Amino acid sequence: MFESFVNSEDRVVPCKICGEEAKRIISCPTIKLEGITGSFPGAADKWARVRAEKLSQERKKNAESGN
Repeated sequence: MFESFVNSEDRVVPCKICGEEAKRIISCPTIKLEGITGSFPGAADKWARVRAEKLSQERKKNAESGN
């Protein structure tokens, strides 16, 4: 058994060990999602960071305008 990157249209490739036809087996991708939200890791952190930045800008704008 060996691993190799092959063209997506190829269904069989020559075995690197014996030269016979080897069937292509597609591996499952590894995807890690957050347990509670189901979103990608860091998505909640990014949302919180962007929200905090917007709130900071609004406070600064309000302070400059005298509100």
